[in-house]
Amino acid sequence: MRPAKRLIQLILFWLFVALLSALSAILESAFESFPILSAYLYEIWLWGSAISGSLLFFDLLSLKESKHVSASRKVTKNLAVGATTTVSLKINNRSNRILNIFVSDHYPQHSEVKDLPQTVTINTGSFAELYYKIRILHRGDAEFGLIRLLIQSTLGLWEKVIQDGTCETIKVYPNFAAIHDYILLSADQQSSQMGIRLSQRRGDGLEFHQLREYRIGDSLRQIDWRASSRLNKLISKEYQEEKDQNIVFLLDCGRRMRTQDQDLSHFDHSLNAMLLLAYIGLKQGDAVGFLSFGGISRWLSPQKGTHFINMILNQVYDCHPTLNASDFIEAATELNSRIRKRSLVVLITNCRDEDLFELEPAIKLLNEHHLVMLANLREHALDESIENPVANFEDALKYTESLNFIRQRQKVQNQCVNRGVIALDTIPSHLASRIVNSYFEIKRSGRL
Repeated sequence: MRPAKRLIQLILFWLFVALLSALSAILESAFESFPILSAYLYEIWLWGSAISGSLLFFDLLSLKESKHVSASRKVTKNLAVGATTTVSLKINNRSNRILNIFVSDHYPQHSEVKDLPQTVTINTGSFAELYYKIRILHRGDAEFGLIRLLIQSTLGLWEKVIQDGTCETIKVYPNFAAIHDYILLSADQQSSQMGIRLSQRRGDGLEFHQLREYRIGDSLRQIDWRASSRLNKLISKEYQEEKDQNIVFLLDCGRRMRTQDQDLSHFDHSLNAMLLLAYIGLKQGDAVGFLSFGGISRWLSPQKGTHFINMILNQVYDCHPTLNASDFIEAATELNSRIRKRSLVVLITNCRDEDLFELEPAIKLLNEHHLVMLANLREHALDESIENPVANFEDALKYTESLNFIRQRQKVQNQCVNRGVIALDTIPSHLASRIVNSYFEIKRSGRL
């Protein structure tokens, strides 16, 4: 309970009248003037105070009706980070008078909100529904608190704050819009729209699918000579990519992944790319799993079926990069101990030349059983510094330092390639298409 703005204004006015009355009394006693004005003002102030006090008391009693007011909230339980959703607030008035209510909500931190707060007038025995839009900018568990209602008394002299409703927790997932767009595209459009290209099959390491008539462009190795001689026409063998293979992600949660690239961190870019490739791999019939390291250790053994993408989302939605250093050797050792079947291991990280002394033995451990794809994220600012024109000495220093840094990263890439690793050096915005393209190349070449 608290006084309203109108009551504070009334009190200030009444203090002004009291001051005039006191001033006139002082002047009367000092100069024997204004006797009628002094008595008149005092009488007005005295009767006005009595009437105002009564009004204040009875107006205060009108707020007892506020106990018959309740509020509830409807909000989607699962959201994608950065996506806008609508929240519904329902305010019930079971009191015996019309209420003016100022409505606000305790929404999660790191959010952008529109159309809140609002003021509504609700009739007796009725309700009002309010809507506002919210855009949550951080992944993880988002907490909604109680709904805050500010109710005015009948004369508007008092206000009462009520907090009603329930506290709710919703899950804010990585932005899987890329997966949703991929699902909606037709088979012919998927590769071109997502920046994914398909390479020519070699025929090795692929599963036999069916026999069909020879087509121009088929290799001689595809021809089934026995079937051709029996049917007196050329018959080719048609292959499909091998299924029942493993894709295992090694997701770096260390401090390097905190680097921001425009609106998202390297870690968020990695999550989005991992989810896209995971869905594509599951749709291709492969099993997908992941292991996180660098301060957060979570493991999902490889499983098949597109429904498994929901389990992956539930495991990673609240992961955030830590301040810990990334231990590549420990991660490689743990992965080898958990899975022995030859798999495609996708290591997504941001490593530099000083990490090579630890990265090399980790890759050697992984190469003993698996095929390794190293997706090394590069800061977009490096590319910009190389492309910007050199206008002064400071620009020249920036250009040479950036070029030297990129060359050192290239050494890391070259040494990884020499060890049989599929090494990708890419900016975060290109990560998804690069690793998906590499995945399809691996599948079609039969390298796994």
